[in-house]
Amino acid sequence: MIKKLILSKLEIHNFYFLNIIKRLALPLFDDILNTTTNKPLKNVEKTGYKAANNHKIHYITYIPPYVKISVNNSFKKLAFNRFNGFLIDLENFNSIQDYMSKQFGSKSRSKIRSYTRRVETCFNITYQIYFGDMDETVFKQLFIELECMIKRRFDQRGDQHQPLEDWNYYENTAYQNIINKNASLFVIYDNNKPIDICINYHFENIMINYIRTYDIDYSKFKLGSIDIFKQLEWCFENDIKFFDLGIGILTYKKQWCNVTYNFKNYIIYNKNSAINTVFGILLLLFYKLKIFLDNNKIILDKENRIADAANSSNKENINPVDSFELETNVIPKTTELNTDYSKINFELEEFSFLRNVIYDYLYLNFDHKNNVSIYKSNNHHNEFILSGKKIMKLTLKN
Repeated sequence: MIKKLILSKLEIHNFYFLNIIKRLALPLFDDILNTTTNKPLKNVEKTGYKAANNHKIHYITYIPPYVKISVNNSFKKLAFNRFNGFLIDLENFNSIQDYMSKQFGSKSRSKIRSYTRRVETCFNITYQIYFGDMDETVFKQLFIELECMIKRRFDQRGDQHQPLEDWNYYENTAYQNIINKNASLFVIYDNNKPIDICINYHFENIMINYIRTYDIDYSKFKLGSIDIFKQLEWCFENDIKFFDLGIGILTYKKQWCNVTYNFKNYIIYNKNSAINTVFGILLLLFYKLKIFLDNNKIILDKENRIADAANSSNKENINPVDSFELETNVIPKTTELNTDYSKINFELEEFSFLRNVIYDYLYLNFDHKNNVSIYKSNNHHNEFILSGKKIMKLTLKN
């Protein structure tokens, strides 16, 4: 009964999605300031939603530290911190090499350079960022690929991907945002095939890395680290001072980011309403209690756990799980392939189950995909031969 009463008076607004992504501001906001430039955020419109309703209490979540909000004088604002975010602050660095030397030890820097060399040795790799100019047909195809990669990645993990819940919005608005330079699309290509895609949103000197995923067949190649490195290069070239990796406590964010922040949260209500004042203060105490219990691991905050997993598509080092299992055996280089075997194109979808094993072979042997041929046994449907620097017999077990 009490919960129902509180919910009837409460309106929850996700500031990050509403303002940073959709570029909409609630009517109760007088001003939204970019604290890094000390200027109002550009291209932000008031929503048609009557958020200034005096009978409601407004809970505003996920306000990043580079934003300052002022509200109408008739409203009271109660602030507290909740949820973690991660940011790369480039203001005091001259180049990507300068940043890397401060953020990583020599061994880690060497590993990141090695990741890039490895993938470029094994494939015909190109990098592209679409920002202000993009063919709409290319955009549509990339968005189809992006959705397929995310679904496959999350089927592998057994997780849910939060942005897929609002996928129609991104699909219908991202292209125009790219043309207007409010968003960008970063892509790593293997020949013409996209294998890593990131959607970023832009506010003046801030770039928000919002949705990112990769083709799990290439999981050995650490594409997540490569895409951050390449995007930071682009940030330096285009005078971007802040690269925000957003919500979620993930290992790669801890490695790359030099700023860890707490999202601000506001409870806003009409200060002339006695009942709203009471409910607003009670709500603040309730959330502060939740934070205290969660911080001390007494009662874990489920919503906080969900927030921390919001970008879990970025986790690497998880081996792809297929419904197939392949047994591999190295056989003599002198082996001759007779008429019992026929050459196949492993890029075809019907042979997609072979790709992960082939790409793992490329990774371990510094071989190039163009140098590898795959043959299928004409007598045994579950046998294949990989011919490259080494010759391997692949046996399908399931």
